[in-house]
Amino acid sequence: METPNIAKELAEIKKLTQLSAIRQKLLYDVEDVAFLTSFSVDTVYNWIHKGRPVNTGKGRKTIFLKPANGIVERGVRIFPDELDFFLSHFPPAKAA
Repeated sequence: METPNIAKELAEIKKLTQLSAIRQKLLYDVEDVAFLTSFSVDTVYNWIHKGRPVNTGKGRKTIFLKPANGIVERGVRIFPDELDFFLSHFPPAKAA
């Protein structure tokens, strides 16, 4: 039967539609960042408040994900360029 295949394809279409909608935003919220990075919302908040350690050639350094200023009443918002800059400090995950 084709039903499992169709369900899988529909799930992929839904994911791609959500990805496209997020990428069109000028500012991402924490849930968007979690979806784009495949990390949890709690992890994204930790990146903002506690940072994420990274090895540099000179030792360890903590990098923070910086939210946009002045938008607190609408929740935490992050510029796409800031997310790209933050992620650029870390190598991509490798599949086992």
